[in-house]
Amino acid sequence: MAKPLLLGRKEIGRIYNVAAAGISNNWVPQGVLSYEDAVIVSGKPYWPGGLVIGLALPPGSRGRQLDEQALAEVEKEQGATARPRTKEELPPLVGLQEYGALFGVDQERVAHARRRGHGMLPTEDYLLSGSPVWLLESALEAAPATLEQSRMGVWQLQQDVVDALREGRYEGPGSTIAKRGKASAPKA
Repeated sequence: MAKPLLLGRKEIGRIYNVAAAGISNNWVPQGVLSYEDAVIVSGKPYWPGGLVIGLALPPGSRGRQLDEQALAEVEKEQGATARPRTKEELPPLVGLQEYGALFGVDQERVAHARRRGHGMLPTEDYLLSGSPVWLLESALEAAPATLEQSRMGVWQLQQDVVDALREGRYEGPGSTIAKRGKASAPKA
C-alpha cells in the first residue's frame, strides 16, 4: 500500500518557505487552503500532499513558490510514496485523542504510553507539525501488544470507534479543530 504524503502547517511552511502561522492566519482566510479539504486529527488540520503541491505558482512568478528540495526531504522523512489530492484518498488516521477513544482511555494515558515506550504503542507513522499521527491500520496491528500490556485491562479496543474511523463518520475527541489563543478562552 502506498503511504500518502500528509502536510500540516509546519510542513507546508517548510516546503513554501513561509511561517507556519501564515497558513492558518493568511492562506485559509484568503481561500488558498480550506479546512474542508483537510482531515482533522486530534484537533489539527492536515492536508493531502498533492493538493498542497498543486498550490504552487509557476516558477518566477510572485507568490507561492514550491521548494522542491524541502518537499523531497519531507517525502523522504515520511516515507511517502503517494501524493493524494483529496482527503477522501487518505486512509483513516489517528492522533493521541483518537487513539484514546480507540482504546477507551484518555489522551494523557496515550501520551504517557508513547513517552514510556516498551512497545505498548507502535512508532507513529507521521510526526506532523510536532504531533504524532498513526494510520488506523498501524494502531490495529499493534492492538494485541497494546492490550497485552494494559494494566488490569484498562485499555479495551472499542469496535464502534474502529468502525466510525474506517467509515469516515468519527465525531469523537479530536474530530474538530481545537480552538487556540483568545478563541479558546471561556466566555465571560
